[in-house]
Amino acid sequence: MLTTAKWHTQAGTLTADNRDVSAHAAHTHASIYLIADGSSSHPRSGELAQALLDDLTVGFNQLPTIELNADPLAEALLRIIARSHQTLRDDFPLAACSYLVLCLLPNVAFTVHEGDCCLGRIEHDGEITWLSAVHCAPNWQGNLTHAQIALASSRHTLTRCFSARRTSSPEINYWPARPNQQWLLASDGFWAGLCAQEQQTFLRDGHLPAPPTDDDISCLSVITRTT
Repeated sequence: MLTTAKWHTQAGTLTADNRDVSAHAAHTHASIYLIADGSSSHPRSGELAQALLDDLTVGFNQLPTIELNADPLAEALLRIIARSHQTLRDDFPLAACSYLVLCLLPNVAFTVHEGDCCLGRIEHDGEITWLSAVHCAPNWQGNLTHAQIALASSRHTLTRCFSARRTSSPEINYWPARPNQQWLLASDGFWAGLCAQEQQTFLRDGHLPAPPTDDDISCLSVITRTT
């Protein structure tokens, strides 16, 4: 299976720095694609987001072959996240971030996430089907669509995130891995801050004439193809 990835990001106006980051790491038969979104409300959150992705990519690259199957790999990633939660807490006592990890294996895909970074699938007609749950106050029952959540003023109140001030509680989901599929990993500035037309423009051009929201706008598209 061959994959190609494209990262688009555009800074918003809430912070001086763009706090959305991405990363990628690959073994022969397994690869991971990652995004993280540092909180706009807490200092050094962009640095925390980058540090977490650095830990995940380094840890993934050091895994033995025996752990590169779905269940062992998921457990290994949880161990890396737990270790990072302990080692980063002293350097980033107030910071927080959302993150999403997409793991692609020959016959299955799975995600690990906390917060409001979301996984989507781009259909053949270009429409986006959102797949993963949003860990935020309006969606505490897990029954709201992304469109409903986007309209809620309290959506920025997260029920899960990566922070020294909280217990880390990642969610794992498994997805069918099909050839010629396009995955989309997006920060909330993309999936909640943009209308459907603006999302398509951003996917096509990699930027908007001017950010229509205050938040950073980012997405990582990953296309899988048969060899």
